[in-house]
Order: sequence, then structure tokens, then C-alpha cells
Amino acid sequence: MKALNLPIGSGAVEIAVRRVISLRLKGPCIFWYKENAEKMLMLRSYYKSGRWNCLKQMANSHILFMEV
Repeated sequence: MKALNLPIGSGAVEIAVRRVISLRLKGPCIFWYKENAEKMLMLRSYYKSGRWNCLKQMANSHILFMEV
């Protein structure tokens, strides 16, 4: 990791968790059920990583199974 000049600490992950979870999902007057919060995080991660079309293709090909 050092040879490639990549970060070796957990700071970037900790900041991402704080920003995404604490600031986006735990705002004032916001309440989430655990299952719904996890689904929203998954959707947001696909969108932000530029893989939204991949998620749409999986949904259309019945790879994802949703709870009823």
C-alpha cells in the first residue's frame, strides 16, 4: 500500500460513515427502520458509485429478491 501511495489508515472510511450515515440518515426529525435504512444505503451506494444501470439490469433480470 505504501509503495502505491495509498492510504493505510481507516480515517477515510470513518469519515464516509459519519457523512453518509450520521448526516444523511440521522438528521433531525428523521426516523428509519433498520431494514429501510439498509436498503437506502444500498441504493445510494450504487448511485454514487456510478453503477445505477447495473442495479437496474439486476432488478430487471430478477437477480435481486425483495422482501414482501
